[in-house]
Amino acid sequence: MTQHVNNVCGNATHAIRCIGRIRHYLDQATTEKLVHAYVTSRLDQCNSLLYGLPDEEIAKMQRVQNTAARLVTRAKKQDSISKIMRDLHWLPIRKRIAFKISLLTFKALHGQAPPYISELITPYTPYRTLRSSTQNLLKAPHRRPRTAYGRRSFAEAAYKEWNNLPLHVRLAPSINVFKTQLKTFLFNQ
Repeated sequence: MTQHVNNVCGNATHAIRCIGRIRHYLDQATTEKLVHAYVTSRLDQCNSLLYGLPDEEIAKMQRVQNTAARLVTRAKKQDSISKIMRDLHWLPIRKRIAFKISLLTFKALHGQAPPYISELITPYTPYRTLRSSTQNLLKAPHRRPRTAYGRRSFAEAAYKEWNNLPLHVRLAPSINVFKTQLKTFLFNQ
């Protein structure tokens, strides 16, 4: 995935440079829309495939996102990026990946995802009544992967991410409520 990450970062950096050339003509709201259209969309494209990548690969994408955030807010390099990201309400790259996987899992559990995705996950239903019966958990994949590639599969990632969510997020009644609660949970982590 190194080549993919490098391509994504290169394209996003080029877009940041182009937007940076006209930044002094734009207000913050317009700049943010351009960054979402040309940078964030590239960082988010197929980002669930990046689950479990080494920190060095994710760090490349995080640097691009940090640069985009500084461009939008006209912040200096010395300014705290965590405060800037919080003010913009942007999740860091790792959390964006977790958000996307959790959202896809929610859709699969509620019949809003394609069948080939829904077939990859299985809700946990114990044979007898237990406290965990009402927890809305997922069952571990039938075959536990031994390779790094297997541990990055959707079935394994969905199982880990979903079961790590708090109960009130997993039991959200609608997709909009789920997104709001999930983003709040990820921000507070």
